[in-house]
Amino acid sequence: MKKSLFILSILFFSLLTADVKTIAAGQPLSGVKVAVDAGHGGWDPGAVGPGGLTEQEVNLRVAQALRNCLQEYGGATVKMTRTNNSYVSLSSRATQANSWGADRFISVHHNGSTNPAINGTAVYSYPGGSWKSHHLRDQVQKRLVQTTGLRNLGGQTANFYVVRRTSMPAILTEASFITNPGEEKRLQDPGYTWREAYHIYLGLVDHIKQVGK
Repeated sequence: MKKSLFILSILFFSLLTADVKTIAAGQPLSGVKVAVDAGHGGWDPGAVGPGGLTEQEVNLRVAQALRNCLQEYGGATVKMTRTNNSYVSLSSRATQANSWGADRFISVHHNGSTNPAINGTAVYSYPGGSWKSHHLRDQVQKRLVQTTGLRNLGGQTANFYVVRRTSMPAILTEASFITNPGEEKRLQDPGYTWREAYHIYLGLVDHIKQVGK
C-alpha cells in the first residue's frame, strides 16, 4: 500500500512538473515587466486623419490590445502610462516606467504629415540608447512591416523625450500615417489595430528570445 502511494506521488509530481514546464514554454515573457505608453491624450489629440480620426484614440486602442497580448500570450507584467482619454505629461510617462522598474518601454504612436499621400512604417529608439534598445527597435520594425505591408521606413533614431528619459531599453512605434486616407480607414478597423498590437508583441518576443531580459 505504501509503495503504491509512493508511486502515485511520484507520478503526480511528474505531471505537475510537466504542466509547469508547458505553461512556462507558452509564456515567453514570463517575469518581464513592460511599460506600454499610449501616446498623446486629453487636450493633445496628436495627428488627426482627414476623416477626423485622432491619433490619441488609435494609440490607446493599440496599446490596450498590446497589453492584452503581453499578458495573455506572453505572461508579462504590464503597466499602462494611461488607460483612458486623459492627458499625461511626457515626464510622468518616463517617471512611471522608471519608478516601476520596467524591463522594456514601448510607446505607441501613429505618424502624421501635411502630405496625405505619405505613408510607411517606422520604429524609433534614442540615438544614445543601449544596443538592446536598437535591437528591440529592429525586431519590432520587422514584425510591423509584415502586418502593415507598407513602405519600410526602417529602424530610426530620434531624440523623443520618452525614449531619452527612460532608463530601460525603449522604443517608439509609428506603424503608419493616420493622415493618409487609406490608412485612416484601416485604422478604424479594430481587427487591423489588434494585428498591429500583436505584431509589436511578436517583435518583443523575438527580441527577448535573442538577447534575454
